Amino acid sequence: MWQSREKLRTATVSPSPVWGWSVLLFGLVVLVLSRNQDIWFLEVASEIPVLAGCVLLLAGWDVLWILAFPIGFLIFSAPAPGWMVDAATVPLKVLISDLVTNGLYAAGYPIAQNGVVIQIGPYQLLVQDACSGMNSIFALSAIGVFYVYAFRWHEKIRALILLSLIIPITITANFLRVVTLVLIAYYGGVEMIEGVIHDLTGIALFIVAVALMLASDGLISLFGRAVQRKPSSKAAPAA
Repeated sequence: MWQSREKLRTATVSPSPVWGWSVLLFGLVVLVLSRNQDIWFLEVASEIPVLAGCVLLLAGWDVLWILAFPIGFLIFSAPAPGWMVDAATVPLKVLISDLVTNGLYAAGYPIAQNGVVIQIGPYQLLVQDACSGMNSIFALSAIGVFYVYAFRWHEKIRALILLSLIIPITITANFLRVVTLVLIAYYGGVEMIEGVIHDLTGIALFIVAVALMLASDGLISLFGRAVQRKPSSKAAPAA
């Protein structure tokens, strides 16, 4: 909103009471019903129509259009629906387990896998829900969307490519985290990956993921410049 302050100063203030009350009451009904049914996602997400209705009542459509992204961005404050998390967690856990097992086996480590249980040397490690990457996908999606809006909003193709890379980047960062934990357990024992080290690898996951996102943005920029500088295949006319 602060970045849009100049647009807000010059925006036409024309309240829209009919639409404003309609959207506001819709948001309040969603809030009451979702609170009654204990649906957290809709309960928190109802803040979006409530705020949009208030803006329409006070200022109108022009101001709401300027504030569309800040208000819509609040969708990331809502916890992901349980059915979505449950449906995606198991496949992601299996995928991470497969990638880690195949990678370390190719590197010569004595490793085997049974579902989401990884056995390396004398130790058995369970890939838990937290290691599936679902929470990381939601968090990094919020960071990625904000980054694209703040710095790449006017480069639509570049922005779309960067957004499409968020899930692969998150899976890669999570793969590196699980590989690190498995190797720490192999060389130092299972007790080494409990407590502080486990939490530190979780923090490192986000650092690696953000670094990979910035690196991907740089590679997209370099590729775009290389395409623009590619010499024409047509020969220059003779003098």
